This record gives sequence, C-alpha cells and structure tokens, in this order.
Amino acid sequence: MISRGLLSDQVYEVILASILDGTRAPGTRVVESEIARQLGISQAPVREAVKRLVHAGLVESVPRHGSYVTEISPEEFAVARTMRASIEREAARIAAEEATESNLEQLRAVVSRMQKAIDADDRAAFRALDVEFHRSVIALTGRAVLARLWDTLEPMLVSQRAIGDPGYLGDRSRVVSWHSDLIQSLADGDPYAAADAFAEHASGALDHPST
Repeated sequence: MISRGLLSDQVYEVILASILDGTRAPGTRVVESEIARQLGISQAPVREAVKRLVHAGLVESVPRHGSYVTEISPEEFAVARTMRASIEREAARIAAEEATESNLEQLRAVVSRMQKAIDADDRAAFRALDVEFHRSVIALTGRAVLARLWDTLEPMLVSQRAIGDPGYLGDRSRVVSWHSDLIQSLADGDPYAAADAFAEHASGALDHPST
C-alpha cells in the first residue's frame, strides 16, 4: 500500500508538471477537491502537496478564496528577470574561470536530456531540465549567496514561464543549441564573454524568433 507521504509526493509532481507544461497558467486556481477527484484519491495528500507548492512559492494561498498558481505584476516580473540576468552574469563569470571538465560534462548531459524531452514532446520535462541547467551553473560556482538568490527567484521564474517558455513557437532544438553555446562559452574560459552570453539568454532576448 502506498504511504500518504509517498502519495503526496506523487501529487506534488503531477501539479508541478501541470505548471511546468503550461496547463496551469499563472493565476489559475488550484482546486484540491477537483484534483483529488481526477486522481481518484482523498483530498488529504492533495492538500499536503499544495502546501508544499505554497512553501516553494509556486502556488499562492489566498484566505477565503483558495489557492492559485503564483502570478505577479508585469512590473515585478521585469525586476525578477533583471535580477535573474544579474545573478547568471556573475555565476557565468565565475564558472568560466572555475568550471572543471566534469562540471561541463554534467551540463552537457542535461542538454542531451533536454533534446530527448523535445523529441518526446514532453514540455514539463523540458522545462524542468532547463531549470536544472541554470541551477547547476549557479551551484558549480560554490557561492552560497548566488544559490540563495537563485532559490528565491526560481519559483517566480518557473510559475511565470520565464524558463523554457511553453509558448515558444520556433524550433525547440534551437533552444538546445543555445544551451550548448552557453556551455561552450564556459569552456572557452573567457569570463566576460561567458557573462555576456548568460545575461543575454537570461534577459529573454532569445526566447522568441521575432526577438
């Protein structure tokens, strides 16, 4: 028999995937009873999963109104994206000087899995791997302050579709190519060129074919 804790973990992953693949857009209500009915389970594990999502910043609980996928104003989002670019610029600068070949191979493995997710048309997996890629670059710097700042921003960036945008209408393989180019910028060892490349990517300049 599946334990409640494990079932809650599974429900968490189901809801998270629906946020990652764009099924649940920012501002969409998360109805526990509806999810429980769809999954054929009681509301208890759903409630526990939603609490975790609230704690992670992906869902917002509004007293007497329910729970909603986190949504922020365009002005706040612009600040968040600018901060992301700043964090990734500094992380890339450090990583270009300190990344080992093992670090680079780990990043290449993530990009390879991104291509497989695209081939399988698994948008949730693709976005999760996109997040993993950028989180991994932050982590390999070994700078705790960068990791803490990223942890604060990541839920907002994920819920607002600012990483691995599911609305991207071009060739998703280009996204994989962009990430391969980012790895190459680190491998080249020029900290300022790498910083510029990551900042441009984080700013969203490459998100859509028209930009």
